[in-house]
Amino acid sequence: MSFLLASMIAIGVGSLFLGLLIYFSDSKNSANKIFTLFSLVVVMWIISTYLVDHPIVNEMALFWNKLNFASAISMAIVIFYFSFYFPKKSNFPTTWKILYFIISLILILLILFTNLGIEKIEFLDWGTNASSGHLFYPGLVWAIISIVGLFINIGVKYKNLDSNEKLQLKYLIYGLILSIIFGLSSSALLPIITGQYEYAKFAPVGMIFLIGFTAYAILKHQLFNIKVILTETAVGLVVLAIFIQTLSSKTIGQGLFNGIILILVIYGGYLVIKSVLREIKFRQELQMLTDQLAKANAHLKDLDKMKTEFVSLASHELLTPVSAIEGYLSMILDEHLAKVDDPKAAQYLDRIYRSSRRLARLIADMLNISRIEEGRLMVEKKDVNLNELIKQTIDELKFKAEERKQRVVFEDIANKLRDSSATPQNDNYMTYADPDKIKEVIVNIIGNSIKYSKDPGTISIHIEKAPTEKVQEIWAKIEDKVKDQPLDDQEAIKASVNEYYRQFVGKEQLLIIVKDQGIGIPKEELTKLFKKFHRVGDYSTEESQGTGLGLYISRSLVELHHGRIWADSEGRGKGSTFTFSLPDISDKEALLEIEKQVPNQKEQLKPLAKPMNEKIGEDI
Repeated sequence: MSFLLASMIAIGVGSLFLGLLIYFSDSKNSANKIFTLFSLVVVMWIISTYLVDHPIVNEMALFWNKLNFASAISMAIVIFYFSFYFPKKSNFPTTWKILYFIISLILILLILFTNLGIEKIEFLDWGTNASSGHLFYPGLVWAIISIVGLFINIGVKYKNLDSNEKLQLKYLIYGLILSIIFGLSSSALLPIITGQYEYAKFAPVGMIFLIGFTAYAILKHQLFNIKVILTETAVGLVVLAIFIQTLSSKTIGQGLFNGIILILVIYGGYLVIKSVLREIKFRQELQMLTDQLAKANAHLKDLDKMKTEFVSLASHELLTPVSAIEGYLSMILDEHLAKVDDPKAAQYLDRIYRSSRRLARLIADMLNISRIEEGRLMVEKKDVNLNELIKQTIDELKFKAEERKQRVVFEDIANKLRDSSATPQNDNYMTYADPDKIKEVIVNIIGNSIKYSKDPGTISIHIEKAPTEKVQEIWAKIEDKVKDQPLDDQEAIKASVNEYYRQFVGKEQLLIIVKDQGIGIPKEELTKLFKKFHRVGDYSTEESQGTGLGLYISRSLVELHHGRIWADSEGRGKGSTFTFSLPDISDKEALLEIEKQVPNQKEQLKPLAKPMNEKIGEDI
C-alpha cells in the first residue's frame, strides 16, 4: 500500500469518525448535522479522488471525475451553510438561503449527470486527465463565492461571540484556511497552470489540517460538547462487555454475579453521565458569567476613561478661577493693596485664602493625575546630579522646616569620602531623569515628614547604590502583601503609567532614602499609602489635612523613571522611612532604547500643573 493511499484512508476514516462523533453528541443540533454532512462529503471526495486514477472499471472513470469535481464544490457549499449555524445561528434571510441552495443543487446535478462540468477524459500513465466543460470554471467561481461568503458570515458574527466561542471558531477557521489553500492549489491552481490533473490526487491530504485543528478544539475547548458523547461511548462499551460476559457465564452463580456487576455498572455509568452533564452546565454558566464580567470590566474601563477625561477638563477649567481668587487674596493680605480695618474680616479673609490654596492644590493634583494616567504628562529627561538636586530642594524647604522646628540633613556620603583620606568610588550620584519630577517627589516626601513630625527632630536624606535584584526582591514582597489585601487596597501597586516605564533597568539602582522621627505609620497602613486619596489617621486633625494624592502622584512620577517607591515604619511614634529607586546614569542608553517603544504624542503632552503663587512645602 502506497503512502498516499494510506494517508487517504486515514484521513477518510478520521473525517467519518469525527462527523459521526459530533452528530451523536447532539443529533438535534443543526450545526452538528451540517458538519456531519460535510464530513460525509469529504469522505466521498477522498474516495472519488482515488478512483479517478484507479478506476475498477475504465468505463466508470468519467463518472468518478464528475463525482470528484461535484464533491469538491459541495464541500464549499456545505461548509458555507455550516457557518449559518455555528457557533450561533445567523439572522440571514431565508429567501436568500433557499435561492442559494437551489442554484447550488442545480449546479451539482448538471456537473454530476451531464458533460458540462467534465467533458471527457484521457488515460495517461499516472491516471486520467480531464478536459473541462462549460460549467467547470463557473463551478470553481461558485465554490470561491461560497468560501468568501463563509468568511464574511463568520466575520460578521465574530464580534458578538463570547471568548470561548471565539476561540473555538479560530481553530476551526485555521484548519479550514489551510485545507482550502492546500486543496485549491493541488486540485485547481496547479491543473489550470500545467493543464495536467496529476497533482489533484494530493488534494485530500490537506484535510489533515481541518481534522487536526477541529480535533484539538474538541479536546481542548469542548467544541460541540463532545465530552458527553465520549463519556457515553466509554460507559456503553463497558456495559456491553459486561453484558456479553454475563450471557457467556458457564454457571448460574457466575451469571448472577456478573448480572449484579452489570446493574451496578449501569447505575454508576448513569451517575457518571449525569455528573458530566452537570459539569458541562456548570462550565457553561461559569463561562457566561465570565463573559458578562469581561463585558462589565470593559464598560468600567470606558467609564474610567470618560471619568479621567472629565476630571482633566474640569480641573483645567477650575484651576484658573481658583488661582485668581488665591492671587487676589494674597495681594490683599500680604501686599496690603486693599485696606481691611476689621481684624475679624482680616481673619476670615486669611481662612478663605488658606482654603483656596488647599482647593487649588487639590485641583492641580487631580489635573496631574489625569495627565499621568492618560500618558499626557510632559517628561523632559536629562543627566541629573542627585546630590545637587537634593541640596537645592532642602534649601527651598528650610524655612518651612524651621517653622515646625525640624532640621533637614542631607548625608552627602560622597563629600564625606572626599574630605577624608579614603578614595571615593563616585563623586556624585548621577541619573537620567526629569529634575522637576524628581524634585516634586522629594518635596512631597520631605513635606510629609515635616507635617507629620510634632516634636522637634531631624529628617535625614541620603543616597546609596543597591543591586537591582535586591530592589526587585523588596518590591516582590510588597506586592505579595498588597495582593493579600482587598481589591480597593490593591490600587496601591496598580500601574498608573505605561508598562515600559515600569521596567527595571541595569544591574544597580540608586536609592534615595528619607528618614524622619515623626509620628510613624501603623503596619496595616503601609500597604495602602500610595493609593489615591488615602490619608493616615484621624482626618479631622491638622496634620491630616491634605489632598491624599501626594504619594500617589509621587509613585507615578517615580514609575515614569523606571523606579519604585515604598515606606517602612516600626509603628506609631517610631518614625518613618521612605525610599525610592532610580536607574544609574550608566544605563542611559538602555533607558533610551526602552522609551523609544512608548507611544507619545508630543502635541498632547503637558507640564505638571501648579497652583498660582504656590509656596514650596506648604499644603503638601
